[in-house]
Amino acid sequence: MKIRDDLGREIIIDKVPENIVSLVPSITETVAALGFEKQLKGITRFCKYPENIKQTATPIGGIKNIDITKIKALLPDLILAEKDENNKEQVLELSLYFPIYVFDIRNYNHGLQMIKTLGKLFWQNALANSTVNNIEAAFAKIKKPVKFHKTLYLIWKKPWMAAGRKTFIGSIMAKAGFDNCIQGTYPEINEKEFQKADMILLSSEPYSFSTKEHNELIKKYPKKKILLVDGEMFAWPGIRMLKAAKYFNDKLFF
Repeated sequence: MKIRDDLGREIIIDKVPENIVSLVPSITETVAALGFEKQLKGITRFCKYPENIKQTATPIGGIKNIDITKIKALLPDLILAEKDENNKEQVLELSLYFPIYVFDIRNYNHGLQMIKTLGKLFWQNALANSTVNNIEAAFAKIKKPVKFHKTLYLIWKKPWMAAGRKTFIGSIMAKAGFDNCIQGTYPEINEKEFQKADMILLSSEPYSFSTKEHNELIKKYPKKKILLVDGEMFAWPGIRMLKAAKYFNDKLFF
């Protein structure tokens, strides 16, 4: 099978992959959900779903600093990467030796397309399509607020950084009923941006905001709604989106 990845590069897959290396946690989780957990031979140290994956797959380093020697030893017949998550130079080096599909996931629709693409790569189109249908149905059931709340989604401290509208997080926020008050991708922000928001969300990743920081911001901005949130529900594309829809319905955001 010939297929072009999200960067337009042609990939040739001769058979159903038996030795898969995933360089992104959300992709690892989705591959397993499509029935290919046993075929996952290499994962990053940040891959934690499914829960027993580190017992069966070899850790090959971090997301940005993978161990190419370890990957070569696994003789993968397919490597899965993501444009912004992984190191470009390392991905290009690996592509000299192995088929590597690079995703470019920037919004909700891209997250669904990732599942469909994996279904095609694994000859699991029916399962992938039904999974996508379930996610779309779940998001359609999210109870939207009467009025969208101007929201600031923080991902980092010192300096303060937020996820803007032109990100996967921003797209998920829009689907869930938030009015993201930050433009762009992941800008550094200041007090002016804090003042614009009715609601401030403190993510658990990549910076893990604590209860202490939560309480400090509540004290500083007593009229704003400030919540600690599960970053995986906002930032992980693929199968995690199914749990995310339930999360948005169950948590008292509005």
